[in-house]
Amino acid sequence: MQASAPAYGIIGTLRRVDKSLFDTLFPNAHTGHRILASVLLIALIFVCAKARFYLPENPTPITLQTFGVLLTGGVMGWRWGTGAVLGYIALGAFGLPMFASSDPWAFRTPAEAWNATIIGVTGGYIIGFLVASAVTGFLSQAGFTHSSSLWAIALGGLALYIPALIWLSVFDFGWPSEGKLFVDGMYIYMPGDIVKMLGASLVVTGLWNHGERLKKLFQRKS
Repeated sequence: MQASAPAYGIIGTLRRVDKSLFDTLFPNAHTGHRILASVLLIALIFVCAKARFYLPENPTPITLQTFGVLLTGGVMGWRWGTGAVLGYIALGAFGLPMFASSDPWAFRTPAEAWNATIIGVTGGYIIGFLVASAVTGFLSQAGFTHSSSLWAIALGGLALYIPALIWLSVFDFGWPSEGKLFVDGMYIYMPGDIVKMLGASLVVTGLWNHGERLKKLFQRKS
């Protein structure tokens, strides 16, 4: 029987944090296994960053990073998922070509990396990656599993825009133009993000269902 969003209230949700999808699939996993899984997911986000294109007069590219970030939170939970995304950002901050940019394979000095991405126009979106993975992972561990994973991932994807829009409203990068913060900074990305959210939720839901089948198979053999 598939689990659904828990019936208890918000306070109960905040207090109840269960195993992540990874720990459910691999109950005997130790720290080394979690580190390996985190490294693989960092590699996935890196690959997703390279699938990018720019809209006219828009300095922030459309990429598949959101898919990788949401998948990381949905699989690893909020602690390890956020840690993996933080590791991804740290590698980029040290100059490795982790992010999408006009020259996506160029190595930079840490100072150049900070100026180009971390404290530049895309900085709020990068911070949003941390928020998205944390929200998705927490809600997943709070009971939004199986088919309800869609809600955890959707809320995580929307939460990504909170620091992004705050960042763009506080700092003047010359973009978006006045009165177009939500149009250029959020709405224009939403159709693609909805597709990425659906893709991540399909993968996570499939893994939850696959985990249940594996458990039943092992129980029959034992």
